[in-house]
Amino acid sequence: MFESFYGLSHTPFSRDIPTDQLYPSLMLEETLGRLEYAAQRQLFAVVTGDCGTGKTTTIRKFSEKLNPANFKVLYLSDSKLTPRHFYKGMLEQLGCEAKFYRGDAKRQLHREIELMRGIHHLHLL
Repeated sequence: MFESFYGLSHTPFSRDIPTDQLYPSLMLEETLGRLEYAAQRQLFAVVTGDCGTGKTTTIRKFSEKLNPANFKVLYLSDSKLTPRHFYKGMLEQLGCEAKFYRGDAKRQLHREIELMRGIHHLHLL
């Protein structure tokens, strides 16, 4: 309703803003650079921040720049994540049913990552 009144093409501040329309702030560019550094070196990265600061949007922008033939992005968003649920969430994104016990699921995730790297030549982020 107010979009047409103000001549806007999209609802401002929506969660699904097209990433090519993001303002290239210094913080956004720095975060993208750090994520790229981690991806190139196959490091583990965690993005933290207050609610509504653009963490998910930044990750969406970063993942859109990656070649899907070389990279698979695994994304979990939960501030109260337990280790068991972390492994379960990661394995589900890889198409696996997680083992019940945390230690077993951890070993299973490591095996799946090695399979993705060795057989499929994919880097997991």
